[in-house]
Amino acid sequence: MIWWTACFTVYIPPEFAISDRKEMMEFIRKYSFGIMITYSEGFRTSHIPFIITSEDPLVLWGHLATGNQQLRGIRDSRALVIFSGPHSYISPSWYAEPGQVPTWDYVTVHVEGNVRLTGRDDTTKMLERMVSFYESGSTLSGRLREKPYQDMMSGIVGFKIQVDRIWGKAKLSQNHSVADRLGVIDHLSRSSNQDEAKIAELIGRTVPKQ
Repeated sequence: MIWWTACFTVYIPPEFAISDRKEMMEFIRKYSFGIMITYSEGFRTSHIPFIITSEDPLVLWGHLATGNQQLRGIRDSRALVIFSGPHSYISPSWYAEPGQVPTWDYVTVHVEGNVRLTGRDDTTKMLERMVSFYESGSTLSGRLREKPYQDMMSGIVGFKIQVDRIWGKAKLSQNHSVADRLGVIDHLSRSSNQDEAKIAELIGRTVPKQ
C-alpha cells in the first residue's frame, strides 16, 4: 500500500504575496465559491460554496452530494481549496517600456487542511449559517429543522476543513514600473468587463500616491 500525503504549493514571488490574514479572510468571504481538491484513488475535485465558521483557528464548512465520488476516502483526508478572484490578460502594448511579454494578472487565496465529516445536527447548523450568509433576511434558515428539509438533507454530506496552511497571491503588475502600471490601468479601466475593471482598481492601489 502506498501512503499519500497532500502537500500543495503555489509559486508566489515575494512581491505578489498577500501577508495580511484579515485580507485573506475577507477575500474568502467575497469569493466563497471554491474548488476543493482531494486525493483518493486519483485526484478528485468539486466546485462548491464555503463559509467560514471560525477564524482562529480557521475552519471552513461545506457539503457534497451523497453521489459525489469525492466522498470516497475523504474522511480524515487532506484537502486544498482554491478561491479565485478577478483576473485579466495584460498586453505588453499597454506598457510604457517596449519589448516586454504578455502576462495575466489575478488574485487568489489557497487553503489546506484536514477534512472532518459532520453529523446531521452540525450539517443543519452549517446550512442555517450558509443560508443566512447568502440570503440575508431570508426566513429559510429558520425552517431547516422542519421534516421536509431534514428529509432532503439525506442527499448531502456535510464536512469541515481545519485549515493549517493559508496563502494568498495578488499578481498586479507590481514587478513593472509605475509608468507601465499606469498604462495597464488606463486600458483596463475603460473596459466593460467587470474583472478587467476590478484588476485596474487593484493595480491602482499598488501605485504610490504622488
